[in-house]
Amino acid sequence: MIERLPFVLVTGNSGKLREAERLLGFALEQRAIDLPEVQSLDLRVVLEAKADEAWRRLREPLVVDETGLGLFALGGFPGPLIKWLLEAVGVAGLARLGTALDDRRATARCALLYTDGRRRVVGEGATRGHLAAEPAGARGFGWDRVFIPEGESATYAQLCDAAKDRIGHRGQAWRDLHQRLMRTP
Repeated sequence: MIERLPFVLVTGNSGKLREAERLLGFALEQRAIDLPEVQSLDLRVVLEAKADEAWRRLREPLVVDETGLGLFALGGFPGPLIKWLLEAVGVAGLARLGTALDDRRATARCALLYTDGRRRVVGEGATRGHLAAEPAGARGFGWDRVFIPEGESATYAQLCDAAKDRIGHRGQAWRDLHQRLMRTP
């Protein structure tokens, strides 16, 4: 099981750390190292490059996280480049973009890669939804205040932790990673 494996979570994002600890049910050791991010629309390409560099620097069992938000109207853009879009326009700007596009549908994706130097195991999760017209809610981080999962009327930031964990892309990815680690010797 994942909780029995020693690993560090490589992230400088305290929101990702808190969410992972909540999902796993135990405290994680974190390494906040600045990893170069390959500029690619392919989430797996970015994830694997981050994992390679993290392993090169740390040489200890680790998990890296890559997240993306793909807008249907833009053919999946910005995907893993969402960090840079948020940096440029902010959460309110992302909401305005969705409204301006006339199609606010989006898919939130998360991919996690565990490596211990011997094996590499990837877990993935995706949640469809749409962008809210305006940011709403006080929970979460990043674009949680503008993403409304399919079947819900509230943003991630308005949902309780249990609901977000159950339907969210990151919760799905951690559960998928756990299952794959259980099957991979």
